[in-house]
Amino acid sequence: MAPAATSPAPVTLVTGDEELLAERAAASVVAAARAADPGAETHDLLGGKVEPGELTRLTSPSLFGDRAVIVIRSAQDLAKDVIAEIVSYAAHPSEDATLVLLHPGGVKGKALVDGVKKAGARVITVSKLTKPAERLDFIKSEIRSAGRTIAPDAAQALLDAVGSDLRELAAACSQLVFDTPPTRRASTRRPSPATTADAPR
Repeated sequence: MAPAATSPAPVTLVTGDEELLAERAAASVVAAARAADPGAETHDLLGGKVEPGELTRLTSPSLFGDRAVIVIRSAQDLAKDVIAEIVSYAAHPSEDATLVLLHPGGVKGKALVDGVKKAGARVITVSKLTKPAERLDFIKSEIRSAGRTIAPDAAQALLDAVGSDLRELAAACSQLVFDTPPTRRASTRRPSPATTADAPR
C-alpha cells in the first residue's frame, strides 16, 4: 500500500518577482493539497477582488468534510482590512483549508508579508535569475525534468537564441524535447537548438 500523501502547510507565502517560478511553487502546493484530499475544492482569487469576510467564508468547515484550497494571486493588492483578516487567520488556520498567497515582493502589501511570516506561515522565496549561469542551470533542469540531457554548448545556443525570459525559455525547452527523438545524442557543435536534446545518460 502506498503511503498517504502529506498535506501541505496550512498557509504558504510565495514571495518574489520571478512569475513563472512563483506560479510553479503555488501549483506544487495546490497539487500536494489535492493529492492529500482529491475532493478538495480550489478557489483562485486576485488580491484586488478579495472582499472582507471572503476568506472566513471559504475556510469555514464544509458540511461534506472537503478541504478548501484558496490561492490569492497579486496579494500586494489586498485591501488593508483583508490583510488584517488574513494575518489573523494565519495565526490560527483552519485544519480543513490550505491557503497560498503570492506576493511579488516590494513595499506594497508588506504588512501582509511581515504578518503571515510572524504568524508562522511557510515561506517560499523565488528570485529572478539574473545571471547567465543561473539561466543555463534552468535550461538544464528543464531538460533533465523531461528525462533528457543537453550539452553545455547546446544550452548556451538555446539561451542565445531565446533570450533571458524564463517563460519563453521553458516553452523553448518543452518544444525542444517534443521535437527531438529520445535516441538523439546532444551535439557538441552550436547548431539550431532544435537538434540538441538527447536521451538520458
